[in-house]
Amino acid sequence: MRTKQWIRLDNAAKIFPAAAYGSDTQVFRLSCELTEPVNAHILQQALNETAAMFPVYQCVMRRGLFWYYLDSTDLKPVVREEYKPPCSAIYCKSNKGLLYEVTYFKNRVNLEMFHVIADGKGAAVFLTALITKYLTLAHGVSAPSLFINASHTQMSNDSFATYYDDKNHSKAVPRPNSYKIKGAKVAENRLKLITGHVPVDQVLRIAKGYGATITVFLCACLIKAIGSNMSVRAKRKPVVIAIPVNLRSFFPSLTARNFFGLVHVEYDFSTESGTLEDIIQKIGKQLKEGLEPERLYSDLNRFSALEHNVFARIVPLPVKNIVMRTAYLLSRRKVTAALSNIGIINVSFGTDYIRSFDVCSATDSMQVCVCSFENCLSISFTSRFISADIQQYFFRMLVQMGIAVEISSNNVENE
Repeated sequence: MRTKQWIRLDNAAKIFPAAAYGSDTQVFRLSCELTEPVNAHILQQALNETAAMFPVYQCVMRRGLFWYYLDSTDLKPVVREEYKPPCSAIYCKSNKGLLYEVTYFKNRVNLEMFHVIADGKGAAVFLTALITKYLTLAHGVSAPSLFINASHTQMSNDSFATYYDDKNHSKAVPRPNSYKIKGAKVAENRLKLITGHVPVDQVLRIAKGYGATITVFLCACLIKAIGSNMSVRAKRKPVVIAIPVNLRSFFPSLTARNFFGLVHVEYDFSTESGTLEDIIQKIGKQLKEGLEPERLYSDLNRFSALEHNVFARIVPLPVKNIVMRTAYLLSRRKVTAALSNIGIINVSFGTDYIRSFDVCSATDSMQVCVCSFENCLSISFTSRFISADIQQYFFRMLVQMGIAVEISSNNVENE
């Protein structure tokens, strides 16, 4: 039995326990679709070996007097056949279990994580290590030994605390309430999941034609699709998209925990033309400004200031939970939807046995998650709404531009 260790939640993680409610479980899923059915026994063996490489994830969450904290545990992750809807709750007060799960269904391996322990980029490293282990065991071949370019200390580092400077932070810029997507919702807090697979080279060619990155292009298509569903009166409010940003790209860090920021882009259909070209131009400029290192660093310090506030430190956890949940709900009024692009997923072995990777996230409204593997770009919509008009408009736009789209859905209404 190893020595018990505990660590504080990182700055981003502190909000998630209070914010998790209903369909917004603060759980995200990364999946890998193989070319062959999954062998559960081999997957369990691969998981045992992979988990040992990531002790930072071998923990349970406990409630302290003032903050939640993570406590190391000897609990072992157990592979299960998929048994519940995507992004269902993982943390339960009455059951102190691990904060991630690995499941499988036919050819697909799923990794689901409570956002408290990692962001999408950190989880992707875990999943690719797991898949590489699995494929080497399943096919009895020798692959290059997995090398995780970080020590256990580096992987467990709280990079928010590392870069915090109390003398360099900005004041929050007031933002108006945004347009909110409305409609009948799926029962039992379930999520409608619709995924489109498209060729990377085709999307990249179209995006470059507009002078845009893939993220800006897809975000503009999302805004255009949302706009198609808005009444004239609804267009009085701007469409605001929250875009998570991997801070490791700007501040050196090897952490496997959370290390991301948020950039908000907005578009006002009541004062702008509403063409795709105009949307791309407007939000491209906003995203570029939001990604300036000075802006990101200033925002990082502002968001980290709460936990360094003397008064906040001594407020009991139950009161903190109420305050943080209220603040979270108020912030949601200023966001229409979210778009998260975790980028390219690479594996060191076994690409011939892999069809695709996908990522999706829990939400109380609508979220789009994007990743790519080889020439396959995965675009996943999770939504609380029965209507799929926005998703249909989005993918029809891509088809009309000459992009091949392959659609799959969880058909949640029939479950």
